Amino acid sequence: MKRVEPESIGDVLRQTLQEQGMTGRLYETKAIAAWPSVVGGDIAAMCGRPMVYKGLMTIYVRSAALRHELNMCRSQLMRLINEAVGREVVTDIRFK
Repeated sequence: MKRVEPESIGDVLRQTLQEQGMTGRLYETKAIAAWPSVVGGDIAAMCGRPMVYKGLMTIYVRSAALRHELNMCRSQLMRLINEAVGREVVTDIRFK
């Protein structure tokens, strides 16, 4: 039996995610996790859990006034979320 150099678990997981085509979904999950830190805990509590699919982040907002304010800051929010993730994951945000 041939001896192979050990690999770190992180490297093995990264390689497996790339082979399975799951890296995009992993970054979408990171974008969802970044939402409360970007907008703050109080605003995040007034919104539903965000969903990201193919670059579109959808967030349900209970208050029409808050929805309007968030919609006006949409481009800045996208930039902050993408900076938190470290790559461009979110290409559009919709508030419902």
